Amino acid sequence: MQLRQRRRVSVIATTPDPFDGIVRLVLDAARFGFGLDQVAMTTHSDGNRTIRMVLEVMPSVDCADLTERLSRHPAITDLHVVELAREDSNRPGVVPPGPLKERMLP
Repeated sequence: MQLRQRRRVSVIATTPDPFDGIVRLVLDAARFGFGLDQVAMTTHSDGNRTIRMVLEVMPSVDCADLTERLSRHPAITDLHVVELAREDSNRPGVVPPGPLKERMLP
């Protein structure tokens, strides 16, 4: 039986506290057994930060479940999870041009 490849998802989170936000996301990703492919952070004029990550997840992981798991911290004020298409997996950058599945924190 052939093993299924891990899927890649893009996580875009907003936080007012860059240290707490990024540490919580990275530690949760490690605790859940996800691979970390890319991580970047940008600062907005209002002081908030956007954290962008590409994670490698098991085929059974659902974007809605992943959103729920990663958005449980008070430091994360907004979260958007998008599955990357296979053809996007070799492109640099963490924001895909077209999502396969996506889930946003309200």
